[in-house]
Amino acid sequence: MLTVIPEFLTFTLLIFLTLSFRYLAVSGCLYWFLWVRRPQSWEKRRLQNIDKYKHDQHYKKIKTEIKWSILSCLIFAPIVALMMEIIETGNTKVYLNPLEYGLLYLPISLFIYLFLHDTYFYWTHLWLHTPQIYRRFHKVHHESLNPTPWTSFCFDPLESFLQAIIIPILLFIIPIHISMLVVLLMLMTIFGVINHTGYEVYPRSWMRGFWNQYCITPTHHTIHHHKFNCNYGLYFRFWDKLMNTDVMKK
Repeated sequence: MLTVIPEFLTFTLLIFLTLSFRYLAVSGCLYWFLWVRRPQSWEKRRLQNIDKYKHDQHYKKIKTEIKWSILSCLIFAPIVALMMEIIETGNTKVYLNPLEYGLLYLPISLFIYLFLHDTYFYWTHLWLHTPQIYRRFHKVHHESLNPTPWTSFCFDPLESFLQAIIIPILLFIIPIHISMLVVLLMLMTIFGVINHTGYEVYPRSWMRGFWNQYCITPTHHTIHHHKFNCNYGLYFRFWDKLMNTDVMKK
């Protein structure tokens, strides 16, 4: 037992450093490209007035977002480490043989996890917007009225815990192949960062078609940061449309 604890702490530290590096690298590259370099061809894709942020207050806000995001990584790390340790024991529904449930089940299981995660996110996000809860736990994230890639993991510790706990719980209930779990974790990061870019990064053809109709885009989520009372989804617009909280005009 005495040797297990230091090993787990070391593993947790490695995961924390990995999560932090990934956040800093991905968010930093996107911020540099979209907000610093600002290619002229992307100006029409900008979702907010960037000019008024050319002052010290903007960079002070970024420093605050990075601080909260690194704290979020610190909270994510032990949960991820514990999840990986439990998977290794074989006590979850994670499986290694892709044929165990058939090849067709691979994408089906991924969609099931995405939908359940999106459902959980929608309703917990809605709860976080109730006035008393919002002021205590969610205001940190919404201080970024005009989000940037740095905003993606800027959460209060309670919200970070809520964000991290759902997937480990599902792993005890619904079978998923290890490869689909990796894809799921990648999509969680991709959507989280892209939704906060402040630019509409998806191709115009996507925005005129299926993707914009049913999936969350930076446009959709930026409106949430501006209006506060709409667009609560993470991946899909399903629950927003069903609950009449879906808005696509500022």
